[in-house]
Amino acid sequence: MNDSSSVESSLETLGTKTAVSAGIVPGVPINHSEVTHSTALDKYIKNVAAMNKATAHEYHFRLKSLQEFVTDSYNTTLDDIITRINQNSEDPYEILSGYVSYLQTNCKISTLSLKTRIITAKNFLEYYDVDISPRKFKLNVKMPKVVRQSKEAVSKEDIIEILNACSDIKLKTYVMSAAFNMTISYGYCLIMQKHIFL
Repeated sequence: MNDSSSVESSLETLGTKTAVSAGIVPGVPINHSEVTHSTALDKYIKNVAAMNKATAHEYHFRLKSLQEFVTDSYNTTLDDIITRINQNSEDPYEILSGYVSYLQTNCKISTLSLKTRIITAKNFLEYYDVDISPRKFKLNVKMPKVVRQSKEAVSKEDIIEILNACSDIKLKTYVMSAAFNMTISYGYCLIMQKHIFL
């Protein structure tokens, strides 16, 4: 027996045990308060915690929404959905694409947070030998684009105005050296204005 088939058989057993212990019967609606445990999720988080406990905590937080999505949309557990994917009865790209839609409609999170949750879910599935091609992932799982705001340079007039408003010579010297070194930014000037007008 090779490694991939042993993983699939252990996941199949895992999914069945978890589904039975959670009281899940195919075709019968799930009581969401009962489905809180996933052996696959626990194993993954334990593996991540060996490297960094803070990362493991964050991954666990992110993957809880995946667990809720699978419970709501597929009426099953994470363990069972991994088994189905490995048996080719579920499409991982369809699941991840549905998860994007679920996060957009049910969670009030930023685009960047949504992207990190999808990447964490993808890594979780890959941990359990789900083959996810980067090309197919990009084609099939559409995520909203992260809008990056451009930074504006501070104009010469603004710097002169700030310097004229400085009453403390030390503050004026600091602002002047920052301006000449081109390290001053618009946000920094706002902070400086706060100090100037106190």
